[in-house]
Amino acid sequence: MAATPVKRVLMFRTFLGPTVSVSTLLLSTIAIAFGVVPAVLAQDRAYETTVPEISVRYYGETGCAHCDVFETITVPRLEGEFDVAITVESFDIFRPDARRDVADLLESLGQEYRIFPVLVIGNNAYQGNRAIEENFARELEHIVETGEFLPAHRSSGTEHDPERVASPETAAGPVETPVFRYFWAEGCPACARAAPFVDEIETRFPEIPVERYEVSGDRRNLLLYVETAAQHGIQAASVPAFFLGDRHWLGFNATIETTIRATIAETAANTRARTATTVSQPDGPLAITLPVIGRVDVDALPAFVVTAAIAFVDGFNPCSLWVLTFLIGLIVRTGSRVRTIGVGLVFLVVTAGVYGLFMLGVFTVLGRVAGLFAVRMVVALLAISMGLINAKDYFAFKRGPSLTISDRFHAPIARLGRSIFEKSGSPIAVVLVTTVFAFGIAVVELPCTAGFPVIWAQYVASIGAAGAAFATLFGLYLLVYLSIEIIVVAVAVVTMNRVAFGERRARLIKLVGGTVMIALGLAYLLFPDATHTMAGVALVFAVAAAAAAAIHLVFRRSIA
Repeated sequence: MAATPVKRVLMFRTFLGPTVSVSTLLLSTIAIAFGVVPAVLAQDRAYETTVPEISVRYYGETGCAHCDVFETITVPRLEGEFDVAITVESFDIFRPDARRDVADLLESLGQEYRIFPVLVIGNNAYQGNRAIEENFARELEHIVETGEFLPAHRSSGTEHDPERVASPETAAGPVETPVFRYFWAEGCPACARAAPFVDEIETRFPEIPVERYEVSGDRRNLLLYVETAAQHGIQAASVPAFFLGDRHWLGFNATIETTIRATIAETAANTRARTATTVSQPDGPLAITLPVIGRVDVDALPAFVVTAAIAFVDGFNPCSLWVLTFLIGLIVRTGSRVRTIGVGLVFLVVTAGVYGLFMLGVFTVLGRVAGLFAVRMVVALLAISMGLINAKDYFAFKRGPSLTISDRFHAPIARLGRSIFEKSGSPIAVVLVTTVFAFGIAVVELPCTAGFPVIWAQYVASIGAAGAAFATLFGLYLLVYLSIEIIVVAVAVVTMNRVAFGERRARLIKLVGGTVMIALGLAYLLFPDATHTMAGVALVFAVAAAAAAAIHLVFRRSIA
């Protein structure tokens, strides 16, 4: 065992003996020191030069638990494990200059900033805690073995860092079955409005896992929100925040709710399709081609069938048919097919425009609150009530409460119509007069025709239709609704006779419309998911049709 410098001095004095003078001892000590101290210093310098010094840049958050662990635990542990000296240059990722710096640095390495913390070492950068933990040691091992940094690899820097938010330990990322993640805070009014919607999503779409994180009282959830937002390329600036796959939404309003619902409905349908895919169905969800509409996913068929059925029954509305046949009766007296076509088309376009705006308004309102149980109950009870009133008109037409144009409007409408069309000479005047007249009539008859649009709007809002899907259903409704009146105009043009529309037919139409309203209302009330499948749709309308047929067969003689 080699002696230390102190031991060597003591041994030398013993060797000389006690009689040696102090001056001799002092000179001897100096001589030894000149030999020993340089040797010790040289030994220390040799040790120092054998320890690699490695500088890294670390972009994290001040106060972040993971970031603190990196500098206080991870770095010292790796220094001891690989016998290296690591110098960490730290930056607060939430400082604008640091954010710009790391973004530029990552860009130079062929990456985009996705998530913090970010570790830059040599030729590479790693984003996210797991990527850093798995790759930092690999970088150090390569340096110790070769004396060089790992070669640059062009990637996201997160291939070893899934960071998927299955729990507060991980961050969000794309997964095979997307998870719907909801970040909220206590005392947030928008979060309070969003909570029932999230409940609805969780109940209606069991295929999509729902995860909720309260960020005001749990720092881990807050850090998770920050990391999730960063991976989506946004700032964690507000709540509520929603994440699904690679989609994200901040805040909560009718548009966001509708968009999220539509996205989740589509995702759930795709998930079901993937789950149900077999060898006989290698191409995914089954689709069919419908006239005018085009290719339609079978999963979406219930929405098309419900829309078409409601619009068809609504198209036989006695109020609008009475007004249309009255106008046609006035104009055919002129004997001009051109005028008859002009009046009919203008009337249809104007009334459809007013009706369409009304439907959009109802949908906008219901779209904001469609997920609330109370709203569904109100719409269901409204449908049942209006259905009962319409069915009552089969037995007691216009006696008591009645959803028809009041008799007090009939005479003024008739007088105004006759005076207008008898005095209007030029085609332009006829078109203008018809436009004004049709607009006024459309507004007056809204109470009579409002039931089915409300029911349909609630249905479409509940299934989360938005964008192109909503536009398609909306267009289908208006097309089917107008088809009945288009037929009336076409018959009048061909025959130049008014299509008769008496009270007996009005009673029967009221009965059919009433039973359909009641059936839909009961379905909303008791079986809210019944109209989401073809079997449920068929059952609802079959029950309504059977009830109307049975009532008519039993009571037709009594109302003759």
